[in-house]
Amino acid sequence: MKQFILKNIVLAVILVLTLIGSIVLMFFCEGKRRTIAESMATIEENARTIESIDSARKPNSVAESETKIKADTETLSKKNVQIYRHFGKPYRPALLKLLKNIASPAELKTDLPVDPGLVAKPKPKVEPEEGEEDGEEEEVAETKPATPEPPTEEEKAVFECALDSSNMVKLDPETKQPADVKRVVLAFDEDSLRAKLAEIYAEVHQESDSSDDTFVIPDTIQSERAQLFEKLFEAIIEAPEAVDPARAEAFRTAAAAKFAKAFAIFRDDVQDLTLENVNDRVAHELFLDALGLPRLMRQRDCKNYIDYLFEKYLSAGIIPGLPEDDPIEKERLVQDFIYGKNLNRQALPVPEMVIPIIRNFQIKEDLFRRMKDAGIGSLVSMTAGAFYGATLDNDAEGPILSFTYTLEMTASLGAIDAFINSLQGAYKTDRVYVIKDIKFSAPFEDLINANAVVASHTDSPNNAATVRRTTTAGQQTLPPGAPPAAQTVQPAADPQTAALVEETYELTDPHHPEYGQVLIGENRDEIKCTIVVNYLFYRADNITPQ
Repeated sequence: MKQFILKNIVLAVILVLTLIGSIVLMFFCEGKRRTIAESMATIEENARTIESIDSARKPNSVAESETKIKADTETLSKKNVQIYRHFGKPYRPALLKLLKNIASPAELKTDLPVDPGLVAKPKPKVEPEEGEEDGEEEEVAETKPATPEPPTEEEKAVFECALDSSNMVKLDPETKQPADVKRVVLAFDEDSLRAKLAEIYAEVHQESDSSDDTFVIPDTIQSERAQLFEKLFEAIIEAPEAVDPARAEAFRTAAAAKFAKAFAIFRDDVQDLTLENVNDRVAHELFLDALGLPRLMRQRDCKNYIDYLFEKYLSAGIIPGLPEDDPIEKERLVQDFIYGKNLNRQALPVPEMVIPIIRNFQIKEDLFRRMKDAGIGSLVSMTAGAFYGATLDNDAEGPILSFTYTLEMTASLGAIDAFINSLQGAYKTDRVYVIKDIKFSAPFEDLINANAVVASHTDSPNNAATVRRTTTAGQQTLPPGAPPAAQTVQPAADPQTAALVEETYELTDPHHPEYGQVLIGENRDEIKCTIVVNYLFYRADNITPQ
């Protein structure tokens, strides 16, 4: 055996190493087997635990499941409405800013003039109950107000002021406004104000029992809108239940002053969106519009509104490319842009079209401003599509109303790109545009010379260009198209060693003198572009005028 091993020493070593390796592998396999067995045992134990928990837990009843499904559906619907409110609500950002201002406990400061009608509201008259006599009413009027209780934490959360010995708020002798009011909080959100406006609208505007469905704009439409705003304002500044009744009037006075300042900021914000003079009355109507009540006016007032804006567009300069040196052509272009094919400048608009007309003017002005800001050179034509048969906001099917415009313009590629980006980012200001089609065309002169330009640069011996440059013995001559060598500091060249080198480049070589030059469309500031764009407007949560 010993002799066999000595004669086969190599085989013996291999067998020994194989045996050792086999023992090691068996050890590792056994370890893995135990790990797998433990893991399987753990999985089986967890499965039994889960099964026991599932068997012990009772499934939701049908009623509970329906309740949860309804709650989830309602939440999803509210989220959808919040998203849709970005569609065609240009005054909504100003509205949300107002709500944020009146809900802040901090003092609101502004140098803007406030609406005097909002800060000089008389105390609400208390109607006597049935059976009361005039003498009893006078006796009640002479009764001094009760001393208010110390403010509670709930009252301090919405109202905090300094009172004098007579328990009345101190008024500034000049402004007649509360001088010592520290905090007034008007906690309203968009949904609550929309619901309150809908409630007030139903109370103020009684539906007619007539079977005639013809839409008629009443002559009292402006006074009706003023009444709606008045009632909504009163509801906003009304003292909440947490405020002591003895301090309720002080709360109303302070709340009216704070709302008036916030509304002045709202009025200034919406003025930046329109050429119309946003006075207090117009601001009231736009505030109601932001809450879902479409702006409406009499037919004669609508025609005056259009004529007024027509004059504004002639002088404001927000329509790009109007010929200032040709008043007749300028007026013709503005008339085409403003009136188009859907309006007759001489006739009154039909009642059903007043709301769409007002909305179209809002959209057109926004488009004009975006084109001007983007640097569009000239607006050649603007065609508005039909109103899709929609008269009032909820007459047509579907929650989204689409207004289509075809814009033909001349501008540089950079300006057109900036204008398209502006339309795509308009959702940030609660406007949504969808670009349906874009067409580009070169200027007429470029089209005439296009064939000649292309022919002069086709593959031919003339395509090669010879470039002469001076080189020195210490410089490296590189072949055409090769990357430049690393820059090193070279000694000044000896004029006697300088040589004139001729190099030939092909047209496709980046070193060719004409490589990268514009061959067609050299006059890039006069590119013609036609854009078809849809403006989307969400109308499902609006109040339908009656």
